[in-house]
Amino acid sequence: MYIITKNIFTGLLGAALAVSSAHAEARGDAMGYVTDSSGNIVRSGSGECWHSGSWTPADASVVGCDGVVLDTSIAVLKGKGTGDVAGIAIPAASLFATDKAELKKDGQDVIEAYRESIKPELSQAYAVIVVGHADSTGTDRHNLELSFDRAVSVAEYLISTGLQADSLRIIGRGDNHPLASNDSAEGRALNRRVEIYVIGEVRALDAIIFPAAALFKPKSGELRGQGVSVLETNRQGALEQFSRANYIEIVGHTDDVGDEDYNMDLSMQRAKSVRNYLVSKGLDSSKVLISAMGESLPVASNATPEGRAENRRVEILVLGRMK
Repeated sequence: MYIITKNIFTGLLGAALAVSSAHAEARGDAMGYVTDSSGNIVRSGSGECWHSGSWTPADASVVGCDGVVLDTSIAVLKGKGTGDVAGIAIPAASLFATDKAELKKDGQDVIEAYRESIKPELSQAYAVIVVGHADSTGTDRHNLELSFDRAVSVAEYLISTGLQADSLRIIGRGDNHPLASNDSAEGRALNRRVEIYVIGEVRALDAIIFPAAALFKPKSGELRGQGVSVLETNRQGALEQFSRANYIEIVGHTDDVGDEDYNMDLSMQRAKSVRNYLVSKGLDSSKVLISAMGESLPVASNATPEGRAENRRVEILVLGRMK
């Protein structure tokens, strides 16, 4: 499967950044810990908080140090129902020549005719997901590439009409999700299609919000043992939501400690870890999108340890639910 999420950080380093003693995840009241000139707790190269000579077990109260996790329950937010997502399926033959990904001359007119039936208007949507599908003719790789390239062509046209690129998600699903049997020409024609899903507003979605400290080691994208247990418990409780979802977006967030590139990379690593775990447990990978937001969308002030702890989080958003 090929996925582009337009708001993903595009300068990923490809490997986890080394955690140096200059990085800290807690500030403020850090009695018993070594701090730098800015009041940040100093960490070792492995991410452990450095104890001062006066440290005692009673000082182990800082989130992210000595196994202390955020004392906050996982938030599960229920959406408003099935009416907040709209979708259309456009036959590929109306848009593309056989085995091609470039829009035909009249393909744009076809998109506009279908577009009139979508509410809300694309430009007002939280997210627009463009999904390409193929029939079973050809190899799996060819069908994935063709379906993805066709979705890109439709997305590029929508951008040219004024749709913000940041709201677009583009997916190629190859021949993995047919609408009809591929044994007939009519069935194959139905399966060759581009779907456009419009998600009205983020507050209308189902969501599960995990504090990062409940899942990850400090300054790491690796799930801790306790984090796997937390994730599994919530996965079991959300199986019905996941099975009924049109698409699921997993979004990583950080506080403002560290530079923007570091935080964007860390939030991407954490979103990927959650995605990989859920897929390993059977979640359909072709309907999972991941996004990295870094420090750009705080939900609390970064001026306090409590606020920064709230901002370090991973959100699982259910983008619409099938009836």
